[in-house]
Amino acid sequence: MKKKSTWCIILAICFIVSMVGANLVASSFGKVKVLNYTIPLSELSSMISENVAENGRTVDVLFDADTASQISLTVYVPKNATKEHPAPAVVCAHGYNNTKEMQLFNLEELSRRGFVVIAYDLAGHGRSDVSVNDHTKGTEGCLAAVEYAMSLDFVDIDRVGLTGHSAGDLNCSNTLAIVNGAESNNHVRAWFCSSGTIAALFLSQDLTDNFIWRVGVGKCDELDTNFFGASHFLDTPFAASLVQKTYPGFSDSVVTDGQWYGADGPIDTPSAGNALGVDKAISICNPGYTHPAAVFSLEGSRLSIEFFYAAFGTPTGAKYISPKSQIWPLATAFQLLGMLAFFASAVLLVGLLLETKPFEDLKRTSDVMSDLPSIKDWRQWVMIVVVFIPLILFPIFTYFPCYTKGSAIFDSTSYTAPVVNGVAWWTLCVGLFTIFMLLVKQLLIHFLCKEDERENVFANAAFESVSQCLKTVLLAATVVVIMYIPQFIAYYGFGVQFGIAVYVVGVPRYVWLPDILFKYLPIWIVMMVPNALLNSQTRYRDVPEWASTAFCAFANLGPIVVMTWVNYATIVKTGVLKHPDGDPSIMAFNLFAPMIFIAITGRYAYKKTKNVWLGALINAAVIGIMAVAITRHSSDLMFHF
Repeated sequence: MKKKSTWCIILAICFIVSMVGANLVASSFGKVKVLNYTIPLSELSSMISENVAENGRTVDVLFDADTASQISLTVYVPKNATKEHPAPAVVCAHGYNNTKEMQLFNLEELSRRGFVVIAYDLAGHGRSDVSVNDHTKGTEGCLAAVEYAMSLDFVDIDRVGLTGHSAGDLNCSNTLAIVNGAESNNHVRAWFCSSGTIAALFLSQDLTDNFIWRVGVGKCDELDTNFFGASHFLDTPFAASLVQKTYPGFSDSVVTDGQWYGADGPIDTPSAGNALGVDKAISICNPGYTHPAAVFSLEGSRLSIEFFYAAFGTPTGAKYISPKSQIWPLATAFQLLGMLAFFASAVLLVGLLLETKPFEDLKRTSDVMSDLPSIKDWRQWVMIVVVFIPLILFPIFTYFPCYTKGSAIFDSTSYTAPVVNGVAWWTLCVGLFTIFMLLVKQLLIHFLCKEDERENVFANAAFESVSQCLKTVLLAATVVVIMYIPQFIAYYGFGVQFGIAVYVVGVPRYVWLPDILFKYLPIWIVMMVPNALLNSQTRYRDVPEWASTAFCAFANLGPIVVMTWVNYATIVKTGVLKHPDGDPSIMAFNLFAPMIFIAITGRYAYKKTKNVWLGALINAAVIGIMAVAITRHSSDLMFHF
């Protein structure tokens, strides 16, 4: 018990360091005020009206003041932004199946340089309702965020910019079509389209007057590569057409990487921290990053910082900071620490709760290592080879086909998270195939180990009583609920989430619980139970527990790593993904951490209870919640063109 108490203290310290550290970096160590709003559109409309009544501005409110549709925004206000010296503002739109926290580097790097920065959850993502899209004219909430920014007296209404990522850039494009239209009194002056080139192509030429913009097209962008030749974008007609929207006389066959073009031709890049000095300009960049790296790389952050310095200059009262000086990776390190502590807490909580009176009868005496089979037995090697090789190969060859078919197989009116449907269908197929391989193993045992009556591949999933079954379910639920308490504290108390890049623990909403519990959880259980069964049987008296657990983790993770490596090695060499569907390529990264987690949790829970269900239920619940918490909760048409 003393050892568990020590681990409790260690994990508590990790959580606190993660929360406080990420919060301090977010506030630029106290120099930036961070405000969070999760409110109905009607309340946001009232806030805009109150602001303009006080400061005398004329701000169009073009979205519907709906009382039922909730939108979530985060506002970063640097100290230099005041009523007397209003600062430029940047509204950030995250990508599909993300949350506003995915704009971490823009929030932290631009605000510490004196810009007001606003990020919002797209409609149906994070804490924003799906209905926000219709009430903001198909902009997913971007229109409302822009108009709110323009109403703030510490924001320079003539220097409001946009930046997005992927689907977020489509939000920006749709918003520009409204806000920069002839009937609007207000105009956005700058836009950095960091990825999602199609959004830039949709921008009409008549909107580029008094407008500065940059388009970033990653050479290894999983989505752009098949449509726009991302690896050589600068010499495509698409690049030329973009430049011609600002500089009609452009006739070169190749666009110069990073070159600024004004209305009459190429213009010089401004000196560090200074604005271009023109009202109309475009720049196209072709960096070497992937689609997700547009918002999770030093290069992506540098391009964004340089752009807004060029568009607006260094804000009054703020000091110029080199774009190469970036602190957001430190915040990421703190968030990653929290995510690792989150996963580790599952193991600790299982051990602690099994010592309590309600659950102590679920605990079983640890088996003796000498009773386990020997790895030196050739029959064990036959079973390892025959069972695990197909199990490693199956996910590699089925992931992309299953993902593509997932949304079509599931009824979208019932299963309303399209991307989760793709992963869920693959998960279900992997689980069913694992059950089949367990049956194959049973046949091998029958022919090779007839004298060994202990070997029943499904025995570790049998309950001794109804009471044991119910208590196991209750214990799993208790573990999961307690695991999420630190994440809720982090989110609501410190404004941060545990995670890394586009992969976060997430804060589930109660309105999603029916989907999680009754639709997606059963699918993940189909995978987790047979996975835990194999895990519980892959133990040998002459192999340390950590080593056999590591092997199970490798068997889970290996296929994803191989599949991802081959896919991305191909795009680096040829400019085209081996599997041309970019969306599942991106989502594969989200599987890395869970594949390790389920091996460790499954093994530990089995060792303590001699039953695989506890670990399987915990794994299924956590992975299901994480998947649903970061995706869009609607299969309706996302964008209105």
